[in-house]
Amino acid sequence: QDPDSNQPLNSLDVTPLRKPRTPMETFKKVGIPIIAALLSVAIIIIVAVLIKVILDKYYFLCGQPLHFIPRRQVCDGQQDCASGEDEQHCVKNFPDESPVAVRLSRDRSTLQVLDPATGSWASACFDNFTEALAKTACGQMGYDSSKPTFRAVEISPDQDLDVVGITENGQELQVQNPSGPCLSGSLVSLHCLACGESLKAPRVVGGEKASVDSWPWQVSIQYNKQHICGGSILDPHWILTAAHCFRKHHDVSNWKVRAGSDKLGSFPSLPVANIFVFELNTTYPKEKDIALVKLQFPLTFSGTVRPICLPFFDEELIPATPLWVIGWGFTEPDGGKSWV
Repeated sequence: QDPDSNQPLNSLDVTPLRKPRTPMETFKKVGIPIIAALLSVAIIIIVAVLIKVILDKYYFLCGQPLHFIPRRQVCDGQQDCASGEDEQHCVKNFPDESPVAVRLSRDRSTLQVLDPATGSWASACFDNFTEALAKTACGQMGYDSSKPTFRAVEISPDQDLDVVGITENGQELQVQNPSGPCLSGSLVSLHCLACGESLKAPRVVGGEKASVDSWPWQVSIQYNKQHICGGSILDPHWILTAAHCFRKHHDVSNWKVRAGSDKLGSFPSLPVANIFVFELNTTYPKEKDIALVKLQFPLTFSGTVRPICLPFFDEELIPATPLWVIGWGFTEPDGGKSWV
């Protein structure tokens, strides 16, 4: 080694080693920023949802041009949005249409058709009656998705209506003209839908709790998740209820129907597509207090979801006939609402 050199013997150019990070230091450097970012995103989402909930509750968004109007102006009978969307999804009166020209009699559910030539009702002869004619008849009565069943029943001796042959004209039945004799000597007994069937015997007396299996056609009609009225299933798309249920709330989008459960808070609810009433702003009680609710999606029938039977046009209730009233209500005069 050079005596004048300051370089030590056997020296090496070694970079000092860095002390490895502890898990806590790694968490502080990487984990905390990630958590902070996730919390920020979550807060933004929560705030956005809260803003939307508040806006949806108190305001309605009009399009073209975009602007808000107070929720109370929706379905008030006056067009406040330029394109009128604030009045499009509202409770409506039943459309003015001609009466249905087919009906079923309590005499063995026999089919009757209105003869436009005479203005009188006539019984349908079973001759050449087909499944297609049965579906057409049920479709005229509102059972669009039904699978009808029909059979021949003997003409009774006290038959007081003319017996006529039946044909189809488009989507309606019509009396065959000229209509010859009914060679089969039988009428058409038609059932559009299997209805009024429960899997369990009813046990409701004096306000006792009811099993949903006993009354599978009962539904809860709810506005903003609050039970307002009960209803009865007519077919997979239609619910029958009272018109006064919609006297205060006319916006269809906030209505839902819950079926298949005797508890108000369980089971998913189905959105409503349309609501039709005879008179929207009517006093209660009053005749024609009837409403029809159409669902956006069809119900799936099961042991706890089944349709009720509508009465025949000539149905007669004999005095002292037992009747049942079902629904959700108060178990005590001043008590809370029963959830079962």
